[in-house]
Formats: sequence, C-alpha cells, structure tokens
Amino acid sequence: NDVYELLENDDTAQELDMDALTASIEADVNPHRVIIDCTSDDKVADNYERWMASGVNIISPGCRAAAGPLGRYRSIQTAQRANAVEWQYESSVGSALPILTTLRDLTQTGDDVKLLRGCLSGTMAYVFHNMNEETTFSEAVRLAVDKDFAENDIFEDLSGLDAARKIVILARELGMDVSLEDVEVESLLPDEIVNKEYTGSKEEVSAAILEDLKALDAPMLERYREAAAENKRLRYKFVIDVASGKCKCSLEAVDNNDTLYRLRENENLVAFETSRYTSSPLIVKGAAAGPDLSASGMFADLLRLGRAFVGSQA
Repeated sequence: NDVYELLENDDTAQELDMDALTASIEADVNPHRVIIDCTSDDKVADNYERWMASGVNIISPGCRAAAGPLGRYRSIQTAQRANAVEWQYESSVGSALPILTTLRDLTQTGDDVKLLRGCLSGTMAYVFHNMNEETTFSEAVRLAVDKDFAENDIFEDLSGLDAARKIVILARELGMDVSLEDVEVESLLPDEIVNKEYTGSKEEVSAAILEDLKALDAPMLERYREAAAENKRLRYKFVIDVASGKCKCSLEAVDNNDTLYRLRENENLVAFETSRYTSSPLIVKGAAAGPDLSASGMFADLLRLGRAFVGSQA
C-alpha cells in the first residue's frame, strides 16, 4: 500500500506504456537483459514473445503466463528456444520451494511421473489449519489476510483459481495439454458473493468481503465437525493424475495416512508418485506463504539466470 501511495503522490510517475517500455528494452545493447514480471496481468504476458525475440530473459513469479492460454504458452516456449533466452518461473508455484526444479529433474532423468498431489495454496493451508470451534472460517481468512499470506484478490484463493493455475503449470511441465477450464475446481464462495460488486478503497472492499464471508461460518463449521468426528482434518487438496489426465482441487477431509494431515499453517506440499518412488512418494514441503518467501523465490530464479549466463560463456 505504501508503494501505491508513493506513486500516487509522485508527480514524475507515469502510466505504464508497454510500447515505450519495449522500445527501451530493444534499444538496450546489454547482452544480459532481464525482465521480472511481478504483475498478474495477461497484457504483460502478451509481450513475452516479442521480448524474447529481442534477446530478453524473463522471470515470472506470477501464474498468468505459464498458466495462460495454451497457444500463447506454446508460442512463448518456441520464442525461448529460438532465441536462446531463459524463462524462469519456479517461484510461480511454491514461492521458494523447489517444486518445478524437482519435477524437471525427475522427468529429465527418465523417471515416469504418475501422480502429483498435495496443497498449493498457503492461504488455504493457513485457513484450515486455524479454523476450529473457537476460530470461525471468516476469522481464519481475516488472519491470513493480516499476515499477508493471501493473494491481493482474496477471491483467487477462496475460489480455488490460484491453486488451479498452479495445477495447470505443473500439468504442462508433465507434457499434458491442460488449460484452466480443464481443471475441476471446488470454489468455497457462493454465487451471491462472487457476483456481488464491491466498491471503495482496497481496505473497504476487503472489510466488506470478510463481513460477507461470515455467512460461510456455519456451513464450514459443520464440515469441520464432520471431519473431526472421523478423526480427519480439512485440507484444500489437489491431484494431477497423468494416466487419466484428470486435474482437480477441492476441500477434502483427510485421515492421518495422508501427507496433508500434518500440514502446517503456511505450508505447501507436493507429493510425487513415480516409477522410482513407488513404496513412498518423494515429498517437497515447506513454508510458501508471505512476501519474504515470495521475494526469496524470485531471487532464486534470478540466481539461476546468472548461473545460466556464466555457463553459456564457459
């Protein structure tokens, strides 16, 4: 919020002009140019192919490019290969967790990945770790927002859209021709909230949404009690089944045999079931919510770029 206030009060600040930005980048003779796209804007992702054609490397902490329209995704990949540039987006899935790196290592060494499962939403992990008889669903969401664990648009978390985009990215890494509409998604939001128009400042809109979420406290408490009665816990779980092509994310009650049962309040977890890891899956798990971890993930992507530059000159 401080950044937005600074921009609004800065007389020298300008509206983003993608054509002017692109022209400036194309005129730069530096051989190692990098754009870090911290937006969640498809209009920015639409420029990736052009930037790569000019020799620009790109880091994408957001999901819009790698989970966007399949045709654009393929065009970006083609431009990347044709121009020998790097496109790093490890941080788009699990912040600083090496989820994509692990997946690529498995597939590139000949392992046959059969199924991925786990939790890809730090917000959902936090909410269902903290929701109980004393802490309502809406209160748990408010706490996640206060801790900066949630997306700027909380609807993207609670509708399952954020998790679905990450599923698309993982599925595409596995060679599956998957788009967002192919993912079976359970939204936690009723239509009356989704279709409501919220106006005012960001803080006012957030407060209004959190107030409306109180309508979900009773049904969510009922689901919590049903799970607890069977010694289970609620988790927002995803599954990618490579053989069937099925991709899904939904709120499920898991027992203590499930790897998500002991998921902590701000963790992501991905279990890799492969031809090598048969008796026990390979698991990548750790904290993945909050600005510090997001920044760490972006920095790690930048360091990978640096190592690629050094390697190309060796």
